[in-house]
Order: sequence, then C-alpha cells, then structure tokens
Amino acid sequence: MIIDFDLHQEGKHSGYIRVPHSTDESAYGSILIPVISIRNGEGPRVLCLGAVHGDEFEGQIAWTKLAQRFEVEDVRGHVLIIPALNVPAALVGSRVSPVDQVNLNRCFPGNPRGTLTERIAHIVESDLLPLFELVIDIHSGGNSLLYLPGPTITLDPDPVAQSQMVEILKAFGAKTAYVFDESGGGDAALIGACRRIGIRRLGSEIGGGGITSRDNIAMTQAGILRVLVHLGAISSRWIDGLPEPQMPALIRRASPRSTHYVHADASGVFEPFVELGEEVRTDQKLGQILFPETPWRDPVACMSRASGIVICRRAKGRTTRGDGIIVLGERILAG
Repeated sequence: MIIDFDLHQEGKHSGYIRVPHSTDESAYGSILIPVISIRNGEGPRVLCLGAVHGDEFEGQIAWTKLAQRFEVEDVRGHVLIIPALNVPAALVGSRVSPVDQVNLNRCFPGNPRGTLTERIAHIVESDLLPLFELVIDIHSGGNSLLYLPGPTITLDPDPVAQSQMVEILKAFGAKTAYVFDESGGGDAALIGACRRIGIRRLGSEIGGGGITSRDNIAMTQAGILRVLVHLGAISSRWIDGLPEPQMPALIRRASPRSTHYVHADASGVFEPFVELGEEVRTDQKLGQILFPETPWRDPVACMSRASGIVICRRAKGRTTRGDGIIVLGERILAG
C-alpha cells in the first residue's frame, strides 16, 4: 500500500492512499483515496468507511464532518476515517466505478493485479482490515432504492459475537435496526472480508434515491457518535445534547433468494401501492407496472409472496424486468 504517512504513528494525520492508475492521459497517474488517521495511545481500533458505493452520501457527509471535528485528545486508540473509499464512483455519484464498471462491494478479496476496483478491495482486505477491530461501513439505498433507515449487522454463528453486535446496534440509537441473514454480496462483500480477517462490521441502510435529507444525516452522525462512545473510542461528551437514543425494533432481512424479495415481471413504469414501514400480507398487491408507451395494455401486478414489513422499495419510476422493487423484513423484536 502506498500512503502518504505511517498509519502507526501517533497524532492526527491526513493524506492519501495512492493507487497507481496508468491511462492514456496520465502514464504515471494514481487514484487518490483520502484518509484521516487519529491515533492516541492504546484503545479501540475502528475503521470508518463511506462511499463503498459512490451513490450513497450519508456516510460521505458524516465522516467528512467528523474528520474535521475530531482531534487527537478526543480519541482513545485509533480511528481511521475514509469518507470516500470508492473515489471514482463517489465523484460521479454512481454505484459502480466508472473506470472499470465493477461494484467494490462485490469483488473482495480483490486482486493486486486486477482492475482498479479489485486493487482497492485488495488494499482494504490485505493492508487495512488487519489493523482494526471493528469497521463502521455506512451504506444507503443508493440511486435506485429507498430504505427504512437504520444500522445493520449480519447474522453471526457465534452467539457471543452476535450478542455484542446487537448491543452495538442498540447503541446506534435508531428507531429501526437490521439483522441480515447474509450480505447481498456473500463472501465477495466487505462482510466476507471482515470474517476472513476476524473482525466485526457494523453497516447501515440509510435513505437512498440519490438524495440526502437533514434527518437522515443527523441520524447517521448521532448514531456513529453513540457507537464510538459505546466502544470507548471517544468521550461521552460527544453525545451531550444529542436526542435520546431509541430502543430499535430489530428486523430480519432474509436471504436475497427468499420470497421476501419482489421483482418486476415486466419493463415499464413502477407505481407503488405501499410505502416504507407498512405491514403487508401474503398475496397483497404491492404495486403495478404501467406501460405509457402502450397505454391500452393492462398493468402487470406486483404481488407479495410473503408477509412482512416493507423495508426497501425501488426509488426510480422507470423499471426493467428483473429489477428488485420491494424487500420485506420480519420483525424479530419489538423495540
């Protein structure tokens, strides 16, 4: 890994991870990934990531603001902040990299001789993750989805580790929190890399639709601060004056192969009949696909194959056959 400073040195330092990227326009060029390292003695070691997908903005905003605010005396241990890990995608607001059309969260463990995105994944798994105990990896629904906002963990077969992560979910203090059966990307996602290295990961699904909101940004930043206080990485004074944390309703998100996922059976314009947070039943009509270019054609119904709570829906109107349009969750604990 080529980086501007020694990650092991004490103090607050900022600079870039430099990933060589030779092009016709720049034979000796590099992609620069901005990093802020704050290290103060012994204590928790936390890697803080935003923009694994470049069309997800809450993490980019929250981490940028906190990187500016945190000083050495505020931190115990090591907090490394990377507000825009997938810089090429972040700069254009896209889910996949415009350089190689690869989804960073689907290519771990990466490849040191692969495409640009594969090399970034390799740096994260081989050089960064082994230095830390926990990753806080902020995601949202991106351009195409809207999520009922909340932090996420992925089911852990170790009951002790699972219990510890549920406590971190609660510390985030959002109204809703998720336990995923598995990552949508399986072992090729960051959670797979964390498991191979043996560290924990806290994620999120906050907002989406390619937009930001004051409430979601505030919830993200407050949640991050509460988690860092819970871990002992920063002083409790950082949460003075924040709204009281809520006891979350824990919601299970099943495997993407389950009946909790509803897909479009035709290409057209999606009209939703349900919104985030609504309870639905099996065989309920959740929406329909309309065909404005052939308005005499009958709409195609989008039916539920399971009961549950709407945790995610398509944000875009124009929809292609096979697109995911609704995801249902199962409430596992009333908060």
